[in-house]
Amino acid sequence: MNEFTKGQIDKYCESVIAGCKPVAMFPIQDRYIEESIKIINENYNGSLLSHTEFLYKDWTTVWIYKKPFMIEIIKSLSEKPKTIFDHWVLGKAFGYSDEAIEEFIKIKGREEINK
Repeated sequence: MNEFTKGQIDKYCESVIAGCKPVAMFPIQDRYIEESIKIINENYNGSLLSHTEFLYKDWTTVWIYKKPFMIEIIKSLSEKPKTIFDHWVLGKAFGYSDEAIEEFIKIKGREEINK
């Protein structure tokens, strides 16, 4: 794994540790999964949790979170948000303010979201 990717993983971990966002996620090639998990576990003294999900052939999504209850939320997140509620939950999970979520919904348009 290159240094840039390691740095990105650290950036995601630090944002979760600092409380900037409840979860972070990134796609990674399957050959780097073990190294990614090792960075999350060892560099942050076990204070972060991780979860992996198949993304597509040879790729996996790695989720980083701090609070154990977040795993249920991660597993419930919509892959293709359709409703305002879906967008709100995703926004909150990734640390966006209510105001930022509201602005996104206004830009996206209620009609388009509720299709």
